[in-house]
Order: sequence, then structure tokens, then C-alpha cells
Amino acid sequence: MVDKINKISLFGRPLRLLPPAMFLYGILGISAASQAAQIAAEPAAPTVSYARLADLVLASPAIARVNIKSAIVVPAEKAPGLPAGQVRFYVQAETLGLIRGETVVARRIAFLLDGPAERAKKPGLKGRTLLAFGKGGAQVDQFQLTSSTALIDWSAANEALVRKVLADALAPDLPPAITAVTSAFHVSGAVLGEGETQVFLDTANNTPISLSIIRRPDEQPHFSASLGEIVDEAASLPPAGTMLWYRLACGLPERLPARALREAEPADASAASRDYAAFRAALSPCDRTAKPIF
Repeated sequence: MVDKINKISLFGRPLRLLPPAMFLYGILGISAASQAAQIAAEPAAPTVSYARLADLVLASPAIARVNIKSAIVVPAEKAPGLPAGQVRFYVQAETLGLIRGETVVARRIAFLLDGPAERAKKPGLKGRTLLAFGKGGAQVDQFQLTSSTALIDWSAANEALVRKVLADALAPDLPPAITAVTSAFHVSGAVLGEGETQVFLDTANNTPISLSIIRRPDEQPHFSASLGEIVDEAASLPPAGTMLWYRLACGLPERLPARALREAEPADASAASRDYAAFRAALSPCDRTAKPIF
């Protein structure tokens, strides 16, 4: 076998073949390197949720990307009203870019930030690039955070999601905030297990939102949400990561209020409450957890 291998030539020169084990190792090595490069090329996922960003974006006229230059503790006598175990920092930062803002923001800005007292000596902020949510101050070098949790670490993925949420928030068809469940009713169908529940919501700008839950025997319930008093049969359950989903998942009460069923018969009220609970469960959960930057 060795003699046959040694007789193989290329352009008249002997060609040395690798042993099968080494040949296989080379293939596996190339494959592993290719997979590693592919994984490295994949963008990281955002570290903050759509719902949390929607809370921040809707409450913040200005959004800036900043690099922290310094953070010093404000003397206690100049920071009254702080909870026990908290200190106030005077933070200076360089503005790297303005994502949202109707006013001019200086290249260097300063803002106040409350944090845990145990981080007073080493807050760990200097050098970090963050996304800051708030509004401009009386002067162009002043910035007021929406809250002490209105800072998130910058990453390409986080900024991309901020821009998406901002575009959704500025859209002309932005769904309004839900203020109350005004009424609900249930109608049984012609056969056992068939029926429809409709729920009507009041909103901050008085534009109604209606929900529909349709049940048919041997089928999964059909859920839909419509902007308006008339239920759109072509509508569906809004997907997560949209403003209508955010309004519903984060704005609907956990249970159907009794006042919304005041005119319903007991059996219909029970069915409507069951369907409303099923609608809430079908929505992707609202995660609006505010994560401290410290």
C-alpha cells in the first residue's frame, strides 16, 4: 500500500499523501474555525427589553449616547431627601451622539444620578459608554435623567432596538395608552363550545380599542385586537415587540373588572372573564424591569 502511495505523482514529482487521521483532523479544524468565525460575526442580542425601552422612550424627549468621564459624590447636605443607603453622584460625560432631541446638547454634559452608598468610592462608571434617557436642562451642558435607572450600557444591538422603539413611538398610528376596561360581553354560539367575547377599552386620547376572543369546537381560540369600536375580523393577536402589544401586555389589568360586566348574566360574565384571562395569557409577557446601571 505504501509503495502505491509513493508512486502517485503530480507533474512528475512524487506526491506525499497525509494519513487518513491527519486528513480528517484538518477537515475538522477548518470546520471548527469556520463555525467560530460565524458565531463571532453574529450580532449580540439586546440586553434590555422592548417594553422597558418603550417606557423610557415615551417618557424621554432626549436620548444620547455618552461616554462617562467622571462621577463624584454630591455632599449629603446638597442632596436632601435621598433614601437610606443612597448617595447622589454628579456625573460628567462626553456626548458621542444624539439619537433623539429637539434642543442643542453640548459636547460635554453633566447630570445627577442616585446610586447605592457602597459604590460611593468606586462607582465604576468612568470610561463606560451608555445610552442616557432624559431631557435637556436650562443650559446646553445640562441633562436631566428620566430616572436613576434611565441609563443602559451601549451596544450596537441596544442602540438598534432603541431606534426601532423610537420609530414605533413616533409613528402616526401609535396606539394610545389604555386607561380603563369600559365594558365586556359574551355571546354563546349555536353549538356547544362556540361563542365570542368582546372587550372594549378606553384610552388616553379617547380612541377606543376592542378585543375579540372567538371559540369554536375543536379549534384553538382566535384572539384579535382592533383600534376602534368595530371589531376587525381580519385582525390578530399583536406580536411581541410592537407598540400595540406593549400597550396591551403592559396596560391591561390582570382580571376583567366587575364593573365591565355589570349588565351581563352570571354565565356570560363567567365566560367573558375566562376569555379575557385567555387573551392575557396568549400575549407575550411584559418585561419592563428597570435594571440599575451600578
